[in-house]
Amino acid sequence: MIKLWKQVAAVIILVFLPVTYMAQAASVVNISIDGKERQLNPPAQIVNDRTMVPLRFIVEDPALQGQVYWDQSQQKVAMDCRGRYIELYIANKQAKVDGKACTLDAPPYIYQGRTYVPLRFLAENLGARVEWQASQRRVNIQFNQAQPRVFAYYYYTPWDELEQNAHLFTDIAFRWFATNSEGELYYEYKADYAKTLAWAKSKGIRTHASVVLMGSDALHTLLSNQKNRTRLINGLIQEVRKNGYDGVNIDFELMAASDAGNFTTFLRELKQALGTDTELSVAVFARTGKEKWATPYQYDQIGQIADSVVVMAYDYHYTTTAPGAIAPLWWVKEVAQYMAKIMPAEKVLMGMATYGYDWPKNSSATAVTAQKLSQLQSKYQVQSHWDEASYSPYYTYWDEKGRYHEVWLENYQSLTAKWQAVSDYNLGGVSFWRIGTGFTDLYQLLEEQL
Repeated sequence: MIKLWKQVAAVIILVFLPVTYMAQAASVVNISIDGKERQLNPPAQIVNDRTMVPLRFIVEDPALQGQVYWDQSQQKVAMDCRGRYIELYIANKQAKVDGKACTLDAPPYIYQGRTYVPLRFLAENLGARVEWQASQRRVNIQFNQAQPRVFAYYYYTPWDELEQNAHLFTDIAFRWFATNSEGELYYEYKADYAKTLAWAKSKGIRTHASVVLMGSDALHTLLSNQKNRTRLINGLIQEVRKNGYDGVNIDFELMAASDAGNFTTFLRELKQALGTDTELSVAVFARTGKEKWATPYQYDQIGQIADSVVVMAYDYHYTTTAPGAIAPLWWVKEVAQYMAKIMPAEKVLMGMATYGYDWPKNSSATAVTAQKLSQLQSKYQVQSHWDEASYSPYYTYWDEKGRYHEVWLENYQSLTAKWQAVSDYNLGGVSFWRIGTGFTDLYQLLEEQL
């Protein structure tokens, strides 16, 4: 067995192997690791839609710094790299990672005296995230992956819950601001805002000034008028400078679809005024791309302008609909897939519901929190159920008037599956409305994942 690569290469060149592959004719494949461009010599090849790289890449790259071993009798090449031991066999899809058998999409091969191995398989088994950008023919490999963001909203929030779970939040959007059709910015409430803001900063949490406006008429008047937009932008800039916010969060809902262009214009003007040092985040309704209804959110353009996008992936069933899951898992996955496709995935913060609804039979629902559910369980004979189709829990009971109720609310199991979807689509993190609902299942999940 030979340990040094130069000796490995020499042996491989001299040894005749019966299987040799010709790469598909294609333009150059660009490769970057942790944001830095790599120049491979010889270059990478595309074979059967798989990126193959010369084994020398493993040894020489500073991010990998591995050792290579060649076993001629078995036609086996082994790598000791980043704490993993990987064994590959020429012209064979069978491989081993730390002794565990696995199957490759593309087998290693020798071409012009060089051993080529599948890049995605190697990178992912060495702990990296791999992304293919077809338009640029680029493979992005990320070893130094950022911790998922936890973007929490603060609104009339009990202090205890904020203090106890501060270590779990990367960002807090303080939703004590509102605006009107004229673009006048004002505090909806100001209870201890200066103290709370200073405390969050002392914990290293990024702070965002969050402003809300709902209603199509008011939003049209604001967004369609240059003076009104400018008035709001100036007010937000003043608050950022005065109180040292790290970002601004925009939560405009129930807009008319005809104002989509006006909203995008407002965001572009706001981001230009904020500059590169102040983050702009925007809350949008969830969408899968299959919907027929018009939307006021130009998702692709918002994804270009904003630094992060909070996707409200909940209220699939609402107070006025039939009972059902607040955020069915299949739907959340479709939302994640669409958002990651239409904007940079790292900008997407997937919203998680910390509340649910209680539907009396044949009546509109009312909002319910984990604390409210606990009260119901102590008062009535509440039965727990699990809906596999939506991967969601629900609860049933009869009240003192003889009315049948269904309660749908997330739990640890359903949230864990949604967290996995965020990971699977390489999203930037999660968001939730809001701190203060007493939803301990969410905090349990965050404790374990972070």
